[in-house]
Amino acid sequence: MKIFPLGVGGAFTKSNYHNNYIIELDNKFLLIDAGTTLRNSLPAASFNYLAIDYVFISHLHYDHVGGLEELVMSRFWQFENGRHSPLKTTIIVHEKLVALLKNYLGNSLDNQGRTVDDFCDFILLKDGMPFTIGKYSFSVIDTTNFHADGLISAGFKLSSESANIVFSGDIKNLVAANLVQHVDENTVAIFQDVSFTFNGVHATLEEVLDYYPVSFHEIIYAMHYNDNAEDYKEEIQAAKIRLVKMQEVLEII
Repeated sequence: MKIFPLGVGGAFTKSNYHNNYIIELDNKFLLIDAGTTLRNSLPAASFNYLAIDYVFISHLHYDHVGGLEELVMSRFWQFENGRHSPLKTTIIVHEKLVALLKNYLGNSLDNQGRTVDDFCDFILLKDGMPFTIGKYSFSVIDTTNFHADGLISAGFKLSSESANIVFSGDIKNLVAANLVQHVDENTVAIFQDVSFTFNGVHATLEEVLDYYPVSFHEIIYAMHYNDNAEDYKEEIQAAKIRLVKMQEVLEII
């Protein structure tokens, strides 16, 4: 598995692009979220819209979904030898989010006799329901209300036969979300959003370190962080966590 961090920044980042990823799974490319910076972060990592096999959408904040319409439209309006050769986009989503996501896309796609379903195929997952990509198993983790009150959201767990990663998505209330229940002896990485200053909808570094047992700290990969993360270098080193770096490819499992 290769993980390509297209960006690692928060919603208002000016230097790190939005916290979106591509994960290569047995020659298939899974895009994790599609923020408004996707049109720049994707080519900066040497990818294009046509390369994407699956898209996972965690929630509907613009830094996670603002670039989805352009991706979907660009894939659909493909032409070969002057003939329309549309590519539908396969979107993996928690079943609780699909109606809102379709409504969001439908504001622009439901016209001229077409609907969202002409542009997209949806894979709907319940909590813990596995979806197989090659030799990997993808399952969603419901984090509704734990990022922001009233907001439907999800993280995920991605597993091979011998190892797995846990991806928090965006989250604030770690205790209520009980993410640690998804960590086991085969977990090699916890991708956790971390804020280095107070944040009403994201866990701070102190909250993350207090929540996870010390034995887990070395497998925490901090993401969705402040643009000035380098100002907290000493705190990061003391905590023994790692910063995910934009466009720095990770080979984990």
